[in-house]
Amino acid sequence: MINCLIVDDEPNAVKLLTAYVAQVPYLHLAHTCYDAGEALTWIQQRRVELIFLDINLPGMSGMELARTVAGDQKIIFTTAYSEFAVQSYETAAVDYLLKPITLGRFLQAVSKAADVLKTTATPLALSGALEPGGPALDHFFIKSGKQIVRVRYDAIRYVEGLKSYVMLVTATDKIIVYKRMQEMEALLPPIFRRVHLSYIINLDHIRSIEENHILLPPTRIPISSKYREAFLTAIKDRFI
Repeated sequence: MINCLIVDDEPNAVKLLTAYVAQVPYLHLAHTCYDAGEALTWIQQRRVELIFLDINLPGMSGMELARTVAGDQKIIFTTAYSEFAVQSYETAAVDYLLKPITLGRFLQAVSKAADVLKTTATPLALSGALEPGGPALDHFFIKSGKQIVRVRYDAIRYVEGLKSYVMLVTATDKIIVYKRMQEMEALLPPIFRRVHLSYIINLDHIRSIEENHILLPPTRIPISSKYREAFLTAIKDRFI
């Protein structure tokens, strides 16, 4: 599984790339950033192998950011400007996509990146310590208040963001964890999907979808417009 990051200041570009990533089984979208400064901070704290990177960004440019990344992190530039193509190959770039980006061209670039990274299409696994890339387990341990709690992935119905912490909701418990929503989104396996600024849901617990809400009895979870397309793309393979 390839953990990837999207860095682009255009919401429509982020939306399109998010939808494309969701169609590739061996890609896991760890995070999205709208400027290079935020991306640099995120990269320094998290594991990511592939970065979809715009060049024309506010503050630090994408080209400047590209020169700071580790050698084992690969870049696919996504830009409306062709004049940077030659310069891009002085960085860790494996491809250079000109906007508007078609799905076919995107898949071609991703395939090239997968070859470079020598990655096989295997499911994303998290370790018992809730860190990407560890052995595949059905549970993890996490600190909640003064306790260390064992939590099964399949028991989590949804995650709710509450200011500076999140709440993991199961059928019997509500577990407070002092992490941000973005951190939880990056750490949970692909069966969990962000559907709202305040909610990440487990797709296996969906009872029904009614317009802009998801029913996880007895709770109704709202779907925001920002995450709706990516969510629907994630479940399309389950339609019969």
